[in-house]
Amino acid sequence: MKSIQSFFKHKETYIGMGTALAFLVIFFCIWMTAYDGVMERTDNLRMGLVNEDKQLGTTIQEEITTQIPFEVKNYTSIEKAKKDLNRHELDMVVQIPRSFSEQLEGQGEANVIYFINQANATMSKQIMDGAAQAMTQSMNDYVNGYKQQQIVAALPQQFEAVIPSKELAQQLSKNMTEVFQSFNAQSVQASIEKTNNVDGFAATMVPLMIVLASFVGSMIMSMNLNIVALKLKNDDKKWALFIARQIINMGVALILAALTLVFLIVFQIEWTTNIWTVAMFQFFVYFAFLNLTQMFVVIFGTGGMLFNIIGLSLQLVTSGVIVPKVMLSDFYQAVGSYLPATYAVNGYYTVIFGGEQLSTDLIALLLASAVTLFVAWMRISFQKTTTQTSKMTV
Repeated sequence: MKSIQSFFKHKETYIGMGTALAFLVIFFCIWMTAYDGVMERTDNLRMGLVNEDKQLGTTIQEEITTQIPFEVKNYTSIEKAKKDLNRHELDMVVQIPRSFSEQLEGQGEANVIYFINQANATMSKQIMDGAAQAMTQSMNDYVNGYKQQQIVAALPQQFEAVIPSKELAQQLSKNMTEVFQSFNAQSVQASIEKTNNVDGFAATMVPLMIVLASFVGSMIMSMNLNIVALKLKNDDKKWALFIARQIINMGVALILAALTLVFLIVFQIEWTTNIWTVAMFQFFVYFAFLNLTQMFVVIFGTGGMLFNIIGLSLQLVTSGVIVPKVMLSDFYQAVGSYLPATYAVNGYYTVIFGGEQLSTDLIALLLASAVTLFVAWMRISFQKTTTQTSKMTV
């Protein structure tokens, strides 16, 4: 009992207990509000449609545009549509080939091609896989109905031409009509191409794992460096301490960038860019996280950890690694656009799966680092310099 009482004489005990409670409360509040109504916003998902067939494909294009529950953008070029898919501006591209009508009339079957970007949130890929199957079935229903109408319309004249008895011709036509109406062939086949595809489930978890590990590590490191800085404030000048912290941050970011490469190699996670680009990108990811977490503890001291916990939860739900960003509410989409994890996830999708260049994400991470470092610098500039007075003893 005495030991328990001793623990509660130190504020660190209360801070630790409060942190445990804060994690639970913050994660519940943010995750439940961020993911509330997600499935009701599937109409925010974006699909590109490229119709190269000017016959039956035009009608199918109109049917898809009016019935599909996504935002549909029509393209005249498959290259442009696939480029936007790589830029994460689309979640799927549907191509109706130029020979679609000819294949249906000549061979009785035709392919519709679906391009689904695998460098995307898991939920988005699953929804688009299901949508591709549903659209194919809908096209089959329409094509079969169209074929039946064409055949049934021609039957009476054909029978009357070869059968002398008009009544017998009409009866045969009626019987044949019933047969055709009961016929349900799969005339349209789905050809799904998974762009930027990588084998293995582990690779799909790399962006989430790196963001989670990097940010949590940054939180703990920033908190401990701040504690050390407070202990040394009477011995060193505030700017000397601040510069020393940035040097340590950059050194650790370099070490962790190299360590990330080692783990990617050890666990056979291939990347689509060169080794130096991957190392540089991870350096800026960790450096951005360190500057963000450092900013809060510099401004609020130990209480800044509360903001870091909020930042961790916000970044996990808004980064787009679990749920597509477009399926979140406008508030969480706006918040995510200001947080470095969004660009870390986008960048790692490019590194692991392929796609556009990393320049946009690198610039965003650099900007985030510069802003948070400037805010911390401003807070340090307002701190009073404390000097230690030495006493001489005789």
